[in-house]
Amino acid sequence: MSGLRTEGLSFAYGDDAVLSEVDLVAEAGEVTAIVGPNGVGKTTLLRLLAGLLAPDRGQIQIGEQEVDRASRRRLARRIALAPQLEKPAWPLTVSQMVALGRAPHVGWWRSYSPADREVVERVLEQVGLSTLADRLITELSGGEYSRAVLARTLAQEPRVLLLDEPTAHLDLKHQAEVLRRLRQLAHEDGLTVVVTLHDLNQAATTADRVALLQSSSLRASGPPEEVLTREHLEPTYGVAVSVVPHPETGVPWIMPR
Repeated sequence: MSGLRTEGLSFAYGDDAVLSEVDLVAEAGEVTAIVGPNGVGKTTLLRLLAGLLAPDRGQIQIGEQEVDRASRRRLARRIALAPQLEKPAWPLTVSQMVALGRAPHVGWWRSYSPADREVVERVLEQVGLSTLADRLITELSGGEYSRAVLARTLAQEPRVLLLDEPTAHLDLKHQAEVLRRLRQLAHEDGLTVVVTLHDLNQAATTADRVALLQSSSLRASGPPEEVLTREHLEPTYGVAVSVVPHPETGVPWIMPR
């Protein structure tokens, strides 16, 4: 099991403090949603958790392993990050792009084994891109490319899965499919899934734990019903909201007033 924890995590771009003393817990077997207004450091936090940025202060641990003491290859086998703003740069096919996720396991210069190709085929099926396997990624729609990024991430077979706005650019059907798949990866496969979301109702229905960032710090963290309240949301977002139980699931349902 590879739960994720931070203690006193702080980071700044020059003189601009982005995160300050963040203590985050993300358990294996759960989906943790990071929410908050634009500019509070959600994406920066994911990049820190992935080891792509070094914190100014504080620690990040996966299980008992401190991230800054692990080799890059070891991290790549345990942590996978699906970024939001990535754009296709090379005319690879979808299958070739997804196969890049196998690099931490096979190295950059070895050929892929039948087992590696089987992983690629499986994750393409999971994200609904099997029929586009031979299409160039430069010809994909924004939503199709987002799913290809997710498939490449899943091909790494990580124990910690970090996703930055994975439902952006997706239609309603594929949003639901991606969120349902994330819950399966956590609840059935035991992964630690950490996802940033703008949609608070998606966070309420998908996440086991919600972390609410406000002005570079962690305002609240816990089950959705404890975090997604008027007392926390109104000062954080600067807007009046109504929070009522969802008529079918009972989770918090948030509406601006």
